[in-house]
Amino acid sequence: MTKPWLILIACFLVTFVAGIGTGVAAARFIAGSYRASLLARTLELTPQQQERMAQIWSGVRAPSPRQRREQLLVLQKERDEAIRGLLSDEQKLGFDQVMQTYADKSAALDRESEKAFDDAVARTKQMLTESQRDKYEQFLKSRPRPWHGRPGPPGMGPTGREAEKRRDEAE
Repeated sequence: MTKPWLILIACFLVTFVAGIGTGVAAARFIAGSYRASLLARTLELTPQQQERMAQIWSGVRAPSPRQRREQLLVLQKERDEAIRGLLSDEQKLGFDQVMQTYADKSAALDRESEKAFDDAVARTKQMLTESQRDKYEQFLKSRPRPWHGRPGPPGMGPTGREAEKRRDEAE
């Protein structure tokens, strides 16, 4: 196997592992608050005990999903720069093409996810009463839309060079 193929495979594996890590961190974050209340009910903790429990575990929690995404973006950028440093000028062109193809496919996935979300919102509105629809509209306005312009890990929006390019174009 040639060096470019090994590098390409290594990039894929690193990206894949980063995506898994993000998913695990998000699941732990979401499950953490439910688990805490479940534990409090199971142990029949007093309010004071619940407060102490929260203090004990507050430093152990994983970073927020947003912080995790930002950390992963930094790592991805460092990885990409390190790989580019190993390549000849010709190989860098191939690498850039692979990265652009990835960014394009990732953006397409984001558009599909956005469309699925919009379709689900429309179908939900159809089944609601007028009063419920008004409340639902307010609910939607109070929450950020998934995938809405946020850079993130693979499959969650533009990353690396693509995110930088979009930021530069916006300025």
